[in-house]
Amino acid sequence: MRATSRKRQSVMNPKRWVAVFFVALAAVIAVIVMYYNTIQQPFWDTENPIRKQAKEAANLTKVSSITKQVWDTTSWIVKGENDADEEIYVWLIGPDKTVQTVKASEGTSKDAINQALHAAKPDADIKRIQPGTLNGQLVWEVFYSQGKSPEKYSYDFYDFRTGTYVTEYHLPAKTAS
Repeated sequence: MRATSRKRQSVMNPKRWVAVFFVALAAVIAVIVMYYNTIQQPFWDTENPIRKQAKEAANLTKVSSITKQVWDTTSWIVKGENDADEEIYVWLIGPDKTVQTVKASEGTSKDAINQALHAAKPDADIKRIQPGTLNGQLVWEVFYSQGKSPEKYSYDFYDFRTGTYVTEYHLPAKTAS
């Protein structure tokens, strides 16, 4: 009787452990994907009409990036390509989403703005360069820091088309207690 009860007991062999592991891994991955989609959905819902409006306004065939910039007004800047493979920037400015379009070849490149800032401020540590607007003007917005103790943060603005320096704003520095 004892011999038969031992045979009935199930034993977890290596194949069963591998199968359980892969089922658990698939469940964890599914939960992570669902969580990510839930978190990102509001952003995607906001971004999709912007993408569509920019595609229609500039006949874009491909969108490579969408940037939201908030300064004196909220602007969405869409970078993409048209059917002639030209790189295009499309600004949707303000609450009414006024459209302005500039071919990248008609503007200053991001690399040129990077070089201009470093030429003027060699110790600058650039955190971000992005297109935007300032007082209705199309600009490159450069966010950077200088110094170590305390580290001082600033924004410099350059005209998008010409690369000409526009203005600078400094953020208040924190000091040690």
